[in-house]
Amino acid sequence: MSIATEIQNIQIGDGDVVRKKPIPIYMVFPRLFTCPTLSTANFKLEFEVNISVVFEDNHLVSENFPIYCTSRGFR
Repeated sequence: MSIATEIQNIQIGDGDVVRKKPIPIYMVFPRLFTCPTLSTANFKLEFEVNISVVFEDNHLVSENFPIYCTSRGFR
């Protein structure tokens, strides 16, 4: 069984977006909802970013990028 939960959603462009100009994506992950990536024999806890682009004709292009979170320990 695989269960995915959306933690955060941001929209970075809308309407007639300027062409040939990079759009930086900055996102701060909520500290209370994240933990290190974990993989055991019984379960896995992983994170990913899903980038979706919807064009004017409603054509959707989407791609997932894995994120590997680590812990620096308590301070």
